[in-house]
Amino acid sequence: MKKRMIAIILSLAMTCSLFAGCKSAAPAADNTPAASGSNSANAAQKAIDDRIANAKKDGKYPTVVMAFMNWSGSPKDLQKVNASLSQYTEKKLGLDVKIQILDSATYKQQMTLILSSGEQLDLFDSVLIGYTPSVNNGYCLDLEKNKLISTYGADIEKAVGKKYIDDCRVNGVLYGLPKNKDNATGLDCIAIGKKYLDGIGYKYASMYKNKGDEVIHSDLNTINDIFAQLHKKYPDKYVYTPVHAFQHTCDIDGLGGDNFGVLLNQGKELKVVDLFTSKTYKDFCTRMYNWNKAGYISKDSLSSDVSTTSQVKAGTTMAYTPGAKPGIKAQESGLCGQEMLFFQLGPDFQSSNSVAAMPWCINSNTKDPVAAMQFLNAAYSDTTVSNYLCWGIEGTHYKKTNDGHIDFANDLNASTSGYYNNVNWEMPNQFIANIWAGNDLNIWTRMKKFNDTATVSKAAGFTFDNSSLTTEYTALTNVYNQYQKQLEFGFVNPDTGIAEMEAKLKSNGLEKYMAEKQTQLDKWAKTNASK
Repeated sequence: MKKRMIAIILSLAMTCSLFAGCKSAAPAADNTPAASGSNSANAAQKAIDDRIANAKKDGKYPTVVMAFMNWSGSPKDLQKVNASLSQYTEKKLGLDVKIQILDSATYKQQMTLILSSGEQLDLFDSVLIGYTPSVNNGYCLDLEKNKLISTYGADIEKAVGKKYIDDCRVNGVLYGLPKNKDNATGLDCIAIGKKYLDGIGYKYASMYKNKGDEVIHSDLNTINDIFAQLHKKYPDKYVYTPVHAFQHTCDIDGLGGDNFGVLLNQGKELKVVDLFTSKTYKDFCTRMYNWNKAGYISKDSLSSDVSTTSQVKAGTTMAYTPGAKPGIKAQESGLCGQEMLFFQLGPDFQSSNSVAAMPWCINSNTKDPVAAMQFLNAAYSDTTVSNYLCWGIEGTHYKKTNDGHIDFANDLNASTSGYYNNVNWEMPNQFIANIWAGNDLNIWTRMKKFNDTATVSKAAGFTFDNSSLTTEYTALTNVYNQYQKQLEFGFVNPDTGIAEMEAKLKSNGLEKYMAEKQTQLDKWAKTNASK
């Protein structure tokens, strides 16, 4: 959706996506106290009471540090939010909270440094870093060690469900917790500024299937026609900005969160194939190549780290590819500073690791796993905490409206607010937070239906363990990174570029990597695959 997501790879994607299958031998901290007594509720309350009692003696509450990324980095009012949230959590949990919001462009590098250095970080979102690398590098605490989650995080299962929690297991070990978010993705969705469609006189109003729809279900010919008209009408602007469009366009299941052996056709057949020799990949790269030759794509796309929504807001580009979902119109229009319209060309799809793509983790080096788990539990179950994470401070950043929504406070907008997060799909449980103006009050009911009715890969729940292939994975990733943007942004003719990349991938172990995926998938399918 945004330029800065290039580091995910593509990852919200697979967006988000991804990152399953890690080795069970990754080290976990051994500093979690077991619950005293059989009553976990009493043990949890005792931990809170003890922290409050100690704070009354020395005047200092323990601090839980929580980190996640944003498209534009740390908001200016973050310290205010931390202070206000801590006033609440001191009374509720006997602890202070320090949220760290890092820029998406540098999140992976900064988080890797923090997690490796021993600097205090208790809770982190594994987005961009990758769940697989996080576990394999020993960053993630075993959440069931010494009954940590059952004693101090008892509300989490109620919030997300046991099935989704189990999807985050790695060889049976629970290292991360899923988010309440859109687990499916509306594929091949093109967002276009409404004012530009109005500018070319495009008659889109009659194209909606049902009253109140957020997306227009359409086809590539329609998009090509619109892009040609936009290019002619607005020659001073770029029509389209790529980014990680491939993951939001093609109906593949990138098993284990990478593209080195995938399932095609929405994972309807459990046969691992080479993506890069498939018609699916060739057609996508050809589309982008044709758009680039037509002058629709900025030549700076290969190097720019400015988010797509920021470019739309600045007036330099008119269209991009998000992943469609309920609430997409309000979310993207807010980020772009203008009304956006959406044309969806593909199906709604949930891949094998959509749920476990980027779970919340507790750092294995945390000095107080109980406090970390108790705040995480509150983030999943406490409406006040969720609202702080999602929206900031009531009366300062948002206000309640008469119709039950919330909106900007004090005549603020997305540009002037000191805390306009809008990456709430990253939050543990946005479903219990207030609903922003422009969204239906039943948005989360719609989201559940969206998740439940999307086509689901037959490999749903499968996790690929690549720990015995780290050398091959690194080599394959290096090759893919060398060619990926050139091909997928349309700067290289796919007739020659794909073959060149494919040769290098094969010489660096692609076939061995794919064979291991198929072996593990076949073994899993004997007892788990949908019939």
